[in-house]
Amino acid sequence: MVVALKKYGVISLLLGIMLVMLPACKITGNVSLDGAGIEGATVILANGDMEVTTTTDEDGDYSFAKIPKGQYTVTLLSPDGFSGKAIKRIIKSGDKVNVSDVDFSMDSSTMKTIASGRIMGTRDDNGVAVWWGIPFAAPPTGDLRWKAPVPEAAWGQDPYLAVEPCIPCMQYADMLNDGPLEYFGTLLGGEDCLYLNIWADDSQAHEKKPVMFWIHGGGNTLGEGSIYNGRMLAERYDVVVVTINYRLGPFGWFSHSALNAEDGSAEDLSGNYGTLDMIRALTWVQENIEAFGGDPDNVMVFGESAGGQATLSMMASPLASGLFHKAAVESGVLGWVANHTAWQTTAIAENYMDDPDPGLSRSSRESVNNLLIVKGLAQDRTEAKTIQESMAPDALEDFLRGLSPEEIMSVYDYEPALGGIIYMPTVIRDGFVIPDMDPFDLFESGQYNQVPTIVGTNRDERKLFMMMDPQYVYNIFELIPLVLDHSDYDLSAYYYSKAWKALMADRLSTALAVNQPDSIYTYRFDWDEEPNIMGFDISFIVGAAHGMEIPFVFAAPDDTVVQSKKTFFYTSANQAGRDAMAESMSSYWVALAYEGAPGKGMPQAQQDSVWTPWNTEADQDKIMIFDTPEGGGTSMSPLLITMEDVRHELMAETGFPHELKCQVYYNIYGSDDYYHGLCSE
Repeated sequence: MVVALKKYGVISLLLGIMLVMLPACKITGNVSLDGAGIEGATVILANGDMEVTTTTDEDGDYSFAKIPKGQYTVTLLSPDGFSGKAIKRIIKSGDKVNVSDVDFSMDSSTMKTIASGRIMGTRDDNGVAVWWGIPFAAPPTGDLRWKAPVPEAAWGQDPYLAVEPCIPCMQYADMLNDGPLEYFGTLLGGEDCLYLNIWADDSQAHEKKPVMFWIHGGGNTLGEGSIYNGRMLAERYDVVVVTINYRLGPFGWFSHSALNAEDGSAEDLSGNYGTLDMIRALTWVQENIEAFGGDPDNVMVFGESAGGQATLSMMASPLASGLFHKAAVESGVLGWVANHTAWQTTAIAENYMDDPDPGLSRSSRESVNNLLIVKGLAQDRTEAKTIQESMAPDALEDFLRGLSPEEIMSVYDYEPALGGIIYMPTVIRDGFVIPDMDPFDLFESGQYNQVPTIVGTNRDERKLFMMMDPQYVYNIFELIPLVLDHSDYDLSAYYYSKAWKALMADRLSTALAVNQPDSIYTYRFDWDEEPNIMGFDISFIVGAAHGMEIPFVFAAPDDTVVQSKKTFFYTSANQAGRDAMAESMSSYWVALAYEGAPGKGMPQAQQDSVWTPWNTEADQDKIMIFDTPEGGGTSMSPLLITMEDVRHELMAETGFPHELKCQVYYNIYGSDDYYHGLCSE
């Protein structure tokens, strides 16, 4: 007996060693309902080159073997008694690497009934109910490309699987997608992407909870709603959080007279398809959010960067009237500051560059020129323009609708210095979806959806983009930015970021306060306590950069938008300050959602500072500065900056090399008399 045990023990040990030495190349996971495995569920592994199908065993487990490195989707087809499908995106980093725990978990306690049918979600790691990937519109594919979104189809009696986010809308992969560097610049996502996500704490008693509706940033050309997690806001403050996708880049904003020429509605003809997706999602919330405990009469739209601009678009659009009741604009973008453009006229969005009223280099007509060249129908721009002008509108429309998403994206270059953002016209002043007015004039006129609004910027906004710009940094392994000249970097960031605040906090607040003197609240985010890593001072390189406030607003001080980079920002040394900041900021945002004014924040946070409305009086407090106790704390300030203030300070600046000063000045103010006098050859 002893000999046998020893014998079998040795054999087991040898087998274990052999298994360890075998190539690790599996992708494994589990499909479960209320913790019990589902047998016989169909799971599909796919990428552009392959598709493999398997089914789950009696324990709900599945496995794919001998899978090489690459990017994949793992799709769970609806088991018996369910509808829809669930998709996970995974990256296998090596041929001999296992990827495990690719699980699909359903929770029957999350079952809800909405207009389109029953729906089942899952639970987040803190127990909050979450419904991922709920369709709010029909897929904008085929004939629905470049048309206003239409309502989603009902799915009948079988509950819809809302347990995983959908794929993102078509974009270039980059840092924001949190994938490996080797995939940056590759295409990600697809056209069937109009889905939203909802978090709600169903253990709490409020019958009608405020709804916080988040619109993601990314220059209107990248990003997705699922990377922003509402679990902490839902748990801590008992609100319902919604995040959405919307069409991006040339699928979201494309104004060309040939499209929808015969039977298009005003919405179809607007070119503002991404904007219309947001309005459709807000309409869906009005129709369905009560099922999740939300109050359709108390919806707060908030967003950052392009999401902040989108929030302003909702305020501007007459089509969004009555769909929301509060707003928060974080680091929004309007105008021509720091190489960003927004709210283009139809001429700028559509015309040729050499028209009397010229369009941008990536206007719709210039893009069609490039598409004709890509398809081999023209040799150069001159020939392409001649062909385009000679094509009947229906023929040109057929040409455009017949293109694959990949072909369309091929004429919009990936731009790593902008983090993958495509520089192209977005948000078009078509006169129907978006009024044909300068946005600041529009807000001063009062002809917009007036709601209590938070507006603000981060102190070091521009550093996010500068840390990717080879003019300023050398990226070691594309991971750690080595600043080439500290003075140039610091001064450029200072003026770009100060102009961003002057325009998108102070100027915007002043315009809105003309009609809302008691309900505009302005802030600046100053947190900059990142660590020093092997001599690289991250607090200097990044500081209070663009997007850094988002986890604090979401009451999630251990999250970042790019989770794989969190060790560059967060340490045990700055934990206490982060916790205090997250409690503070989230409390004020939620107070706006509950009360229509941030005031002292929510009672849970026990704030000391009262947030009072914006004013333009020189000696009166008007802006809330958010910082940790070590950085000076959260308090009101009388700080007000105008674009003229920044201009005069920059004109007098002597710390720049001449050429760089001219570049910074031009990027903020354009080619005015001062620029011509000092900088033109």
